[in-house]
Amino acid sequence: MNSYERVVTTLSGEIPDRVPTFELLVDPGVMRQITGSDDYLDFCEQVELDIVLTNTPSKLYEEKVLDAGKGLVINEWGVVRRYGEQAVSIPVEGPIKDPHDLDSYRPPDPYAEKRYEQLRAIVKRFKGKKFIGMHLHDAFNYPFYLRGMEQFFMDTVENPELVHRLVRLSVDHNIAIAERAIDLGADFIILGDDYGSSGNLLMSPKTFREFIIPGLREVVQAVKAKGAYCFKHCCGNINAILDDVVGSGIDALHPFDAAAGMDIVGAKARYPRLTVMGGINCGAPLSDYPVEDLVEEVKRTLAALMPGGRYILSSSNTIHNKVRPENVLAMWRTVREFGVYH
Repeated sequence: MNSYERVVTTLSGEIPDRVPTFELLVDPGVMRQITGSDDYLDFCEQVELDIVLTNTPSKLYEEKVLDAGKGLVINEWGVVRRYGEQAVSIPVEGPIKDPHDLDSYRPPDPYAEKRYEQLRAIVKRFKGKKFIGMHLHDAFNYPFYLRGMEQFFMDTVENPELVHRLVRLSVDHNIAIAERAIDLGADFIILGDDYGSSGNLLMSPKTFREFIIPGLREVVQAVKAKGAYCFKHCCGNINAILDDVVGSGIDALHPFDAAAGMDIVGAKARYPRLTVMGGINCGAPLSDYPVEDLVEEVKRTLAALMPGGRYILSSSNTIHNKVRPENVLAMWRTVREFGVYH
């Protein structure tokens, strides 16, 4: 099997030749240490990753530098973001200061060619060879980017109509990009909004079900109506709404971070039609363990999650800049040796 066939077989509930591999994002510095270059497409080919996807959604939009010393930029959404030591910037201020600001606000054009430049390059190089994805948001992140997280949380109580309008804007924008991406050759869309912290949900289950889950379901169903697969990435502890997230119709869920109280083995048994993704903590195991201990961790994970298929191995979030390159390579080498189905 090639990578594309391996992933499709896994998502179909059949048994592939071996466990597929995936990473949501790989830090450019780690890539350089492994291959001597931060070219993502070259990296995916050299390390034999099965799934390749576009960069984090914020990279789809033009940015203007506000303060280089502080790492501050403003993007096409009008959102101010800060770059730090990690590859992904952090939103710090949104443009919708007053609810009436939304009346005249216009989101970025979802069809601007910049949104699809990296996807086109990936499709040209890997179509039919690797499983190709577009990384987007769903119903949660853009609303709180635009209002600021604290104000957005207050809006769910004080101004629910505004929240519904913000969610509608986000859903429409992401569906438009997703449908265009699928037309251009994306095999799947992964929705990257995080709903949880390390200990619990960011909002109550009731609030998520009222405002966010319907929007998530709408994006998922639009993706699947176009004939593509839909994955969900969601950091943190989302146990209280796990049934709702899986019930949206997603094909796979990432990353089931054990450090946040998520049980990937239990979820695999509980949702037999769901493909689970994750298993290797990007904290201590990938960042601190000696290689031989990391290998044993990967072998234990494979033994627990391989039976019956429907498992894709990845880190518990991303390959961030603290991850040891030798451990990443050992993880993938161990999958190729011990992740084989007989």
